Amino acid sequence: MSSKDYVEHSYSGYDSQLNLVAEAVEENTKTGGTWTHIPDENKTTVKALYDDFHPRHVAAENPSRSKIDVEERIEARNRTEPLFRNFCQRFFYDVPDLVTDAQLERMNLRPRDKTRTIHGKPEWRVALEVEPSKTRTHTIRWHVAETKAKAMPEECNGWVLVYKVLGSDDPVPRDGEEMAHSQLVTRNPYVVEHKSEDEGKRIAYCGAFQSRSRGLMGDWGEVVVAVLS
Repeated sequence: MSSKDYVEHSYSGYDSQLNLVAEAVEENTKTGGTWTHIPDENKTTVKALYDDFHPRHVAAENPSRSKIDVEERIEARNRTEPLFRNFCQRFFYDVPDLVTDAQLERMNLRPRDKTRTIHGKPEWRVALEVEPSKTRTHTIRWHVAETKAKAMPEECNGWVLVYKVLGSDDPVPRDGEEMAHSQLVTRNPYVVEHKSEDEGKRIAYCGAFQSRSRGLMGDWGEVVVAVLS
């Protein structure tokens, strides 16, 4: 794939890209379509991401927008972009025999760079430590589980943080696949803010490194649980 990022940086470009990909997936996975490699449970993934991001983008672009509208768009992008990257990598870039460069370009995704060395997913796992800071926030300190290093591995552009607010009877998730609130983290430490109604509840956190060159995610680290004060 090209060394330039394939995800649009501007909010408008990202919004348009989500829509194009969602439409292409719908068209090519219907009966008689050519993208038979996409499982049924994944066919509406990007449409759901678009439905999450688009109304918040529209609200933030409105001349009468509020600060909350702008913040909600930022949050929507933070939680949808890692999932969008994962989808594109898995179902487009990793299957060059099934999805052509021409199809990528029609979705406003950059074609593959055939001269670029292909790297696999990160071989490391994220280890998390959670501590309370000020009201309704947790400070996340992290390191590489295998090496204890507190710096980002050179081959990674960050790590994907997911978390879940647990009810009194909710079991602790087994891994990051059972969580939401996805966002890409590059800072160490990293502060997570929560809502007032979540005070006193348990918050489960998990993370996985993301490769710089292909957007591939590594294995999930251990789940860490902390009470929100």
